[in-house]
Amino acid sequence: MTTTMKRVFLHIKRLFRKFWFFIFFVAAISPIIGLGVLIILTIISMLFFSDPKEENDLADYFTEEELRKIQSDEEVDEEEYLVLLAKYQTYQCPVKVDQITTWTSSEVTKDSYILHYEIYDKWHAYGEIDTVALRNNILSGINKDDNQMQCIIATRRNLVFRYWNCQDETLYDIVLTPEDLKR
Repeated sequence: MTTTMKRVFLHIKRLFRKFWFFIFFVAAISPIIGLGVLIILTIISMLFFSDPKEENDLADYFTEEELRKIQSDEEVDEEEYLVLLAKYQTYQCPVKVDQITTWTSSEVTKDSYILHYEIYDKWHAYGEIDTVALRNNILSGINKDDNQMQCIIATRRNLVFRYWNCQDETLYDIVLTPEDLKR
């Protein structure tokens, strides 16, 4: 399907979600007038409003087996679980953590499980982020009994919180070793 047709269908879908009663009422009176109203409303929507975001289904990104492994309590290889978990978390992103921080994705590397964050705040452009305070705050909020933490510890990976400051385009890594996570 071409992108233009996709855009048209997304706008029609949005119109039906918002004005379904009006569209059905007009179509009940006269199908031709109803179709004409729908065409006019779609053109107006495409000209004056931004394109609606397409809601993707979880099944578009994951196989049934992968979803079963993520959502069940069955025993799964830790390596495979972390890769699936990172893929699942990235699917759910972006997530607004607080007023200035947005979680953008997760990834698994050979030696780390990395959580990517973006920081949008002007005061960070003029000063350093206090990484020691941030590290202590993160450590105090981690649930060490969580299945994800247990997999990271079992695979001897570091847990990395990677913050990207959008103002001055610097990266800050808060690295927690498996020993830090055990404490």
